[in-house]
Amino acid sequence: MVGESLVPAVVPILRMLGVEDEIRAYSVYKPGATFVVGREFTIQISFDEVCSRVPKYAYNVPRDRFDATLRAACERSGARIIEASAQVERVPGSPGEPGDPRVRLGPEALAAASECLGGPPDLVVDASGRSRLLARLLELPSHGQDRRDTALFAHCAGVVLDHPGHVHSDRLEHGWCWRIPLPGRVSLGIVADPAVFGSLGEKPEEQYDAFLRTDPHLKRMTEGGQRLTPVVRYGNYQLTTLRGVGDGWALVGDAFGFIDPVFSSGLFLAMDGARTLAQAIRAGTPAALRRYQRRHLRHIEAWRRAIGYFYDGRFFALFRIREQAKARSFGRLIDRHASKHVARIFTGESTTGWYSRWVTESLMTHTLGDQDLGPLRIA
Repeated sequence: MVGESLVPAVVPILRMLGVEDEIRAYSVYKPGATFVVGREFTIQISFDEVCSRVPKYAYNVPRDRFDATLRAACERSGARIIEASAQVERVPGSPGEPGDPRVRLGPEALAAASECLGGPPDLVVDASGRSRLLARLLELPSHGQDRRDTALFAHCAGVVLDHPGHVHSDRLEHGWCWRIPLPGRVSLGIVADPAVFGSLGEKPEEQYDAFLRTDPHLKRMTEGGQRLTPVVRYGNYQLTTLRGVGDGWALVGDAFGFIDPVFSSGLFLAMDGARTLAQAIRAGTPAALRRYQRRHLRHIEAWRRAIGYFYDGRFFALFRIREQAKARSFGRLIDRHASKHVARIFTGESTTGWYSRWVTESLMTHTLGDQDLGPLRIA
């Protein structure tokens, strides 16, 4: 549904799949990210300055063309795509693990796939996204979040951009918004408490258009602009299934876990998870699948903690201290670490790396002092 802005750590996966040149041809080059906290406080992160082990750029992609590119790459690699309902059924556990739930294809799905498979599949991978097909069927435990935000988004023309190519995340009076430059348009999404939207009308288009008219920041950004598409609404913003593998099945992408899109992490989590799961499948052992599960849960948790710093204001406070104290030695220390190690969390380069995560945790915990976070929090 979203996932139009990639992080630099996705680019090596695109290269591995042999599709970067095709994606580059129809996408917008993304050299960095901009966070707008207020009219006089903007944070700009240049990938050229902070990335070391991943490319110093990414792309903003039209999702329909991006998805078509990946599908074509699958077919070129020999995958058979069968247009049929993904019918699955729950069956009792195996004799060795009587409590472990198992699944099988339903009769119609198995018949549709029989020419390709020659029989029941050895493994069913659920990539059904937020439908969470297997998690619901098997009643797998999950972990949510305290916030219950809703997102409304559409494509617009005439939206102001502070920096060409950058994904923009803007703090608003209520919630926040994203501005993602795409060819010939801007993806503009608003994230806020559903009660805020409910006060503006009933239909998504009514709520979205009214928000653009009434929020001071968005009114400036969209004055003279035009909405080009219908408005999409979705909620259920963060949810992680606490188990990602089992006897004959595995979860990947949003079917395993999805988090708030503020740092454009969704497609990276999905594609990195798919790559890691593929390696585990090739290894062919239950231990390899369990290692995939542990790694992906750690990965999701690292992003979740980073997102928490955005909402509680600590992310903005740290960069404000950096700007205020650059002339002093302590300020230069913060500048060096905030500019690189903290930013590398959000490029995907070091989300699972212990040092950058340790630096980020330390800075967020010990350097903010008596900073007033109230004006920086996302309401």
